Amino acid sequence: MTQSSSDQCNGLFLICAKLMYKQGNQTFFFDRFAPVSFAFFKAILYYGRMEKLTFKEKCGYSSAAVRDAVAYMFVTTFIMFFLTTVAGLQPAIAGSLTVIGSIWDALCNPIIGYISDHTRSKWGRRRPFMLWFCIPLFAFMILLYTSVEVSYTLKVIYYGFMVLGFWTSFTGFFVPFYALGAEYTRDYNERTTLRSYASFFNMIGTLFSMAMPTMMVEFFDSMGMTVQRAWQVTAVFLGVITVLSIIITVFASKDKDTCGDFAKAGCEDEEADVEDSKPEVGISEMFREYLQVLSLRPMRLLLIVSMFYLIAYAIIMSDFIYLLTYNLGFSGKGVSTTMLARSFLIVIFIPVIAKICTITDKRQTQILIIILGGVGLIVMRFLPIDNMLVLGVFLFIAAMTTQTYWQIMPAIFYDVCEYDEYHTGNRREGAIVSVQGLVEALSAGIGAQILGIILQLAGFNGAVDVQDALALEWIYNCTTWVPAIFLAVAGIALFKFPITKSYYSEMIQKLDERKKRKND
Repeated sequence: MTQSSSDQCNGLFLICAKLMYKQGNQTFFFDRFAPVSFAFFKAILYYGRMEKLTFKEKCGYSSAAVRDAVAYMFVTTFIMFFLTTVAGLQPAIAGSLTVIGSIWDALCNPIIGYISDHTRSKWGRRRPFMLWFCIPLFAFMILLYTSVEVSYTLKVIYYGFMVLGFWTSFTGFFVPFYALGAEYTRDYNERTTLRSYASFFNMIGTLFSMAMPTMMVEFFDSMGMTVQRAWQVTAVFLGVITVLSIIITVFASKDKDTCGDFAKAGCEDEEADVEDSKPEVGISEMFREYLQVLSLRPMRLLLIVSMFYLIAYAIIMSDFIYLLTYNLGFSGKGVSTTMLARSFLIVIFIPVIAKICTITDKRQTQILIIILGGVGLIVMRFLPIDNMLVLGVFLFIAAMTTQTYWQIMPAIFYDVCEYDEYHTGNRREGAIVSVQGLVEALSAGIGAQILGIILQLAGFNGAVDVQDALALEWIYNCTTWVPAIFLAVAGIALFKFPITKSYYSEMIQKLDERKKRKND
């Protein structure tokens, strides 16, 4: 809030005080109720004057969310298929490479977060990383989907290095991009709106990466290309999309990724050279900083929320393909159509969820979705999916439950940045959001491992087209009541999360008052 805005508020409070003040013994109302009334009106006026983002700013930031979805979904969805059917790797070896990639991604998150927090540059703290990792990401996407004619051992080594290179480049972009959103605005509702825009652009990228690869490969194959060449050209096309979306965000956010008071952990000299902005990375200092971040109670609670919510997400999404294929007997085309229908449902959900968050707050909305989603999944366990109406209801519940995390939870993590500044005096957006990235990578592996163990114990056999009754039953369980258990744990932890809309607005007000006193 500006100085003039603060003076206007104080002036209004003084007028109210004079109106309520009475001579003699008629001061009961003023003495007892005026302080509460003043605080209430001051919070409303202060909150209403916080910064609002323009449509252009929201779209500019969200552009890179297209690249986030395209690169992430293209690799996580198709890399196993490419490595086993085109590159010629054994499924176990290909699976091991993907697991190694997930572990490497988890390790890279805190390192990138720490380095970006301590970078000092006239270009800001986040955009240099987004730009630096833009080209390597493009290159590794192409190289990862390039079939090489070498010995089997060298082929495994080659794709192993490509997987590590891809995830290093992906994390190098993603963590600074994610942290940049916290610096766009401190407005509680605007952060939710910003992440809603990002979710919409993310779904555009998801549609590109889910539907186009197989269509493009089939098209190029029909034009006379080899399958190997078709996959490589498809990777080039999607890589170009990722580069363009990043460049748009880098230039659109030049006024947001600054080194002023709001981003006080950034550079102190706006004219500092980029070459001189490299931070000194000490392992002990990095661990100490992350221990400080994890000592924050809201952060510990969000770790529990994210871990259990994302395990539920991984189980639902991984098992959904099994449900459609074996329980419902869908063909590949039917599975693709159903997944696209889920994407369109999510696009419809995004503005609805954003509106609910504005009316209530992010925490309450996410708890509501967890309750509705968990109860809905349990109820679906007792309803046979024997017609399109029931399938539509199930798809609605699954889409609602899985989508809202990516729309709401990033904005909730953003609010911890102000909590950190209020209690410790530090702004560590990169460290805070990178913890979510680390949990995301670990949760995906844990969820897939839990699903694999359950299906194996249930007697699932991937070599046959028809599964026995026990395997089919547990496939259905893993899309209904099993993930509901993990959602329940996430909901309990989120219920204890202390940063509500009112708490946040009071915290921001006190932070600005503290800065004002310091400047005076």
